[in-house]
Amino acid sequence: MDFHCAHKEPCMAATNSTATDWARRDARVVQHPHGDAADPDRLVLVRGKGSTLWDVEGREYIDAHAGAWLTQVGHGREELAKVAAEQMSALAHFTIMNDFANPPTIEFCEKLVERAPKNIAKVRLMGSGSEADDEALQLVRLFHYRRGQPQRTKILVLRGSYHGRTYGGAELAGGRPGIGEVPDGAIMLTPPWPYHAELFGGENLTDFCVRELEQAIARVGAENIAAMFGELVMGPAGMIPAPDDYWPRMVEVLRSHGILFVADEVVTAFGRAGAWYTSLDYHLAPDIIVLAKGIASGYVPLGALLLDGDVADVLDGASGGGSYAGHLMASAVASANIDIIERENLLEASRLRGAQFLEELRELLNLPVVGDVRGRGLMVGVELVSDKTTRQPLLDRFPNLKKDIDRFVRTRHGVILGIHGGTIALTPPLVITPREVSRVVDAVGDTLARVNIHTGRID
Repeated sequence: MDFHCAHKEPCMAATNSTATDWARRDARVVQHPHGDAADPDRLVLVRGKGSTLWDVEGREYIDAHAGAWLTQVGHGREELAKVAAEQMSALAHFTIMNDFANPPTIEFCEKLVERAPKNIAKVRLMGSGSEADDEALQLVRLFHYRRGQPQRTKILVLRGSYHGRTYGGAELAGGRPGIGEVPDGAIMLTPPWPYHAELFGGENLTDFCVRELEQAIARVGAENIAAMFGELVMGPAGMIPAPDDYWPRMVEVLRSHGILFVADEVVTAFGRAGAWYTSLDYHLAPDIIVLAKGIASGYVPLGALLLDGDVADVLDGASGGGSYAGHLMASAVASANIDIIERENLLEASRLRGAQFLEELRELLNLPVVGDVRGRGLMVGVELVSDKTTRQPLLDRFPNLKKDIDRFVRTRHGVILGIHGGTIALTPPLVITPREVSRVVDAVGDTLARVNIHTGRID
């Protein structure tokens, strides 16, 4: 790919400092999550437009990452910048605690409810997906407490799922090394991972998982379980969509035992998986839906909880949300973000471009390191293996390849992507073009064709 950029504005925007200068300054003061202090390299980005990014030296990249899977409407939307500036000039923020209200937040919440499953009645706002997951954990327990069942505190979760970085998120993950003890409240269940049939002992996946759920409830006691949290498409575990009958049957079991269902749609909502809410695609009526990421396409930090009407009634007046809940400027921008998604028909675009990815990526299944290609909307995964019979993860055998693949596809082909759970994750802005999809596929295919399965090197 030709890295010479016709636009020199990116370099101007970052003054005359070189990439090396910025990398040195970054290493001195910025600590990066999942970063490597021993690695001096930095990709210093300064501008974006649509699905294109530019670095400080003017090199151009296709964004197949969407900045943590959230830039639904693409980069450089002047319309959103204008909305933010106008609202900040009028009134940037005032709390919505007690009886305080404001038009941007009301209008935004109306849009969220109008597009949600019919049982959804109320919205609670906060600043991020991790906050939203944490608050949902508190609320499901408070719900049962207020109904005279304070012992209902246990939570059902899928092994390998992700529900945020707070202490509540750590509890839902069954603990994290080095942070101390967390409450022993999580009941782990087998993830619905079709490629790994060995998890289900030859049984139908959904039959196995439903039976396992029923057994877990019988063992722990339904009277002790508050809720189940579920990513409708498992993201960090490797872009894993469940079979169509999985969630409806699982939720049916939960309902029969009075166990709440929390649909974690932090990643999937707002078109990322091809619908406003993936709950609608599965014909679900969750008690709580957790939202963030694409809710404002990353133009502002924002999270939310959608509450079932009966659940909202029980929880009326409960504290939470934090100082920035109902932030006027964030609500105004998020409202405009929804308008763009609707006006430009980006839900359909997600489905079409996702289908294109899957069709073009299937040729990669002939490569020795590719075990599976899967996705829903623009949550697309290419699972890497070192043995197609045992399905051993390639990155377990060669951990260095996680960084090597990422850097090679970036420097040789000008494509930015992510690797999660041993899987290449392709999650571009929903505005990505058919031509850009094909370029990303070509870049991934060329890179993986060069991987030596015996040495773990890119030849």
